[in-house]
Amino acid sequence: MKIFEIKHFGDPVLRVKANPVTQFDKKLAEQLDGMWKTLNAAENGAALAANQVGLLKRMIVIDYCGERFELINPVIVKKVGSLFGYEGCLSLPGYTGKVERAEQVWIEYQDRNGKKKESGRSGDLAVCFQHETDHLDGILFTDRMMEPYIVNNDMEEKIPLETIRMLTGVRTGDL
Repeated sequence: MKIFEIKHFGDPVLRVKANPVTQFDKKLAEQLDGMWKTLNAAENGAALAANQVGLLKRMIVIDYCGERFELINPVIVKKVGSLFGYEGCLSLPGYTGKVERAEQVWIEYQDRNGKKKESGRSGDLAVCFQHETDHLDGILFTDRMMEPYIVNNDMEEKIPLETIRMLTGVRTGDL
């Protein structure tokens, strides 16, 4: 099982809508295992969507807030409330931006064996579900930002959001 290369903002694969998983087989399990290995090797990583490693499949791995999830073909079926918070992304390491998300979400998905499951979460984990399912639709957190810049606190640097949007090609029509 190999560690995948995490694709960074500007890579066109991050803007491609991932395809549903239809084969629940050994190859899928190997890809999920590789995603876990990649996430575990990443500094400050909480979750990873398949297209972030160049796999155009609707798959997510999450290790966040003391919980672990493998979400295959996830669909958010209900959203309640709203909250604002800073989000980061392994595809734009070191940078954060303020985003509005639903405070609670309910999600339906399949596990690696194809078994249907559902889960509801609130707070940070609900935000994580939304951030990662956006990835599967080619949507980046910067597409949902309202502030005019993203921030790298370690380098005390601000980058205008318009610069990031020019690099990544914003998908506001899909939001």
